[in-house]
Amino acid sequence: MATVFIYNKRYSMPRKVSAYGDKNLAYTFSGNTLPTKPLITILTKMLNEANKFLKEGSFNYVLINRYKDGYDKIGSYKDNEKDMDPDSDIVTFSFGAERTMIFKRPNFDSVKIPLKNGSVLVMNPPTNEFWLHEIPREKNIKHVRISLTFRKNLSNKSEC
Repeated sequence: MATVFIYNKRYSMPRKVSAYGDKNLAYTFSGNTLPTKPLITILTKMLNEANKFLKEGSFNYVLINRYKDGYDKIGSYKDNEKDMDPDSDIVTFSFGAERTMIFKRPNFDSVKIPLKNGSVLVMNPPTNEFWLHEIPREKNIKHVRISLTFRKNLSNKSEC
């Protein structure tokens, strides 16, 4: 099982992840570097759909998360990794079991958004600058959820 490094402590990653995108991209988060695999046909089609939500530019990367049931989760975080364009939108497609995304910010009420099968969540800047978000553990969920999160990845080593 993969692990993550958070606040100088290593934990088991409570979900499975995979990355696809343009050649030579990588994603570094919580002490892990995840190289991309080449896009396959269905992911290219989904990337084209995700790009329709952008005003300009285009995505070149997708992170796939598989939550086997409600015990799999992701704790509060910001999408602020150095490999990702902080000025780009983030588009997430959800498939399978409905899960809840919670947005948190000091001095504000939490915002809970149900991520239903087939739903699309678009996060525009500066959301990540001010809000943490998470998919909490929901023990009553017995089925799989898959999320496809499209971003603009800036880590292309051939451009350096």
